[in-house]
Amino acid sequence: MRIFLISFLAIPFMALSSQLRMEAADINCNSPVWRNRKPCEGKTKKEKSPYGSWFPFGFNKKGKAVNWAQLLSYKELNDNSFRLISKFTYPDQEKKEGKLDINCLNKDYYIRPKGVMSQKSTWAKIPKNSGVETLAKYFCKNTSARGFWGYTKNTSYLWDIPIPVERADAVTGEWIQHSDGLGWYNTEILPRTNSIVYSYFSTKTGKYSWINTSCSENLSSILYKPNNRVSGSWLGPQPGRRRGISLAVKDRFC
Repeated sequence: MRIFLISFLAIPFMALSSQLRMEAADINCNSPVWRNRKPCEGKTKKEKSPYGSWFPFGFNKKGKAVNWAQLLSYKELNDNSFRLISKFTYPDQEKKEGKLDINCLNKDYYIRPKGVMSQKSTWAKIPKNSGVETLAKYFCKNTSARGFWGYTKNTSYLWDIPIPVERADAVTGEWIQHSDGLGWYNTEILPRTNSIVYSYFSTKTGKYSWINTSCSENLSSILYKPNNRVSGSWLGPQPGRRRGISLAVKDRFC
């Protein structure tokens, strides 16, 4: 009788436990109601951002990343400006998320921490060779102010062309080191009407890139792809260095 009674009492307990497990499976452990309750202990998962991973664009003197942006968060503000969700490291080493607004016409930017509706700080000029400038070079191509970043009608044969299907590090030609020791170029070129597309290896960065060099001007456009979540894009053409590798390629293949 005692054994039967224990078995009888255990049946509803086991059924109740099973029911709780089934209910827990339908519980949203990320909700404020269930987050800290027993069925959700150790099960809370951080939701992934729809804007992908953080792309580092600012570094301190030691080369450590201090500023990041989510490139898929790109939002057009008006004909000349855009916004990115960003994260910045402040002097006290605290990292704060916020908004980074860039005006491609005025070539300035504005930072607003998350949760701050307004602040006294004003727009600042984009520093030369800065991480903010790198973002501007990539995204200002989408704005009406693209001409101020080298994206003009006259130079469109350098930046408005298809992207090579092959990776820059997958070419099979001969690698030639330039006399300045700063890089190598590959002899497997892709000739165009008025330019030469070639693969380049930077000794300084250890990275491969596609470069489109003009045959009639001292201008070149580099294919820039920040990460695998966004498309590569030909940047606004820039003048080549005197006796640089672009001029060497131009003299040999144009």
